[in-house]
Amino acid sequence: MALDLKVGLDAKKLMRDLSALSEKEIPRAAASALNRLAIGARLKIRDRMEEVFDRPKTFTLNSFWIQTATPKNLEAAVMTKDMAPKGTAAVKYLGPEIHGGRRDMKKFERDLAPLSQGQYAVPGKDAPLDRHGNIPRSVLLQILSRFNLMSGTSAYMNMGDRTARRLQKQRKNAAGQRSEYFIARERGGGLPTGIYKLVGPGKVAQIIRFTPRIPTYKAILPVEQIVEQTIARRQDRIVQEEVIKAFRRRGLK
Repeated sequence: MALDLKVGLDAKKLMRDLSALSEKEIPRAAASALNRLAIGARLKIRDRMEEVFDRPKTFTLNSFWIQTATPKNLEAAVMTKDMAPKGTAAVKYLGPEIHGGRRDMKKFERDLAPLSQGQYAVPGKDAPLDRHGNIPRSVLLQILSRFNLMSGTSAYMNMGDRTARRLQKQRKNAAGQRSEYFIARERGGGLPTGIYKLVGPGKVAQIIRFTPRIPTYKAILPVEQIVEQTIARRQDRIVQEEVIKAFRRRGLK
């Protein structure tokens, strides 16, 4: 479900501010004011993301969009995108950042469930990270491929015997392992603790760490407050500017 924040103006005050305009001019001026306020609120949300998130991706920065008002429909809104064909919709992973609380399991974590026994997955101490602080998608896909966890139309990417033999020949897999990646477990064969990679003779790197604890977040992106404060701070100026624009249009006729 999308986060839908209506951008509203005090109707009585608005009509008083626009009273110098004709009935035909008022809807146009009001719609323009609403849209400008909505755009300003969206930009403020983006600015806050850059402040509180560590190198956020462009997809995250663009996760809010504007439902624009028209002279016939004086309603504008700042909304989250609730569709993501190739990933997780913003409304799902930003929810804990906006409201606080536990986050949902990511697609990659669900794909790893047969190995992790349903645990959450976080970058290990030796994990390669991109400029956003995440494990690169190419590495995640390689791990899924090595453990034959690719499904659907991507199943062809699962590692075959030929690749396993090549890795063995190159000595990139540990004894008894099909690939350079392997699962570590608690003593006594307990829960899996993570995914490790053989990086040299007798040397391993922790790429992914499993945890049964559900990651929780503090509310660091108070979207509703940002929208309300932006509107309150800019409303009078924006409305007055729209009145001036209407008068200028009169002069051009």
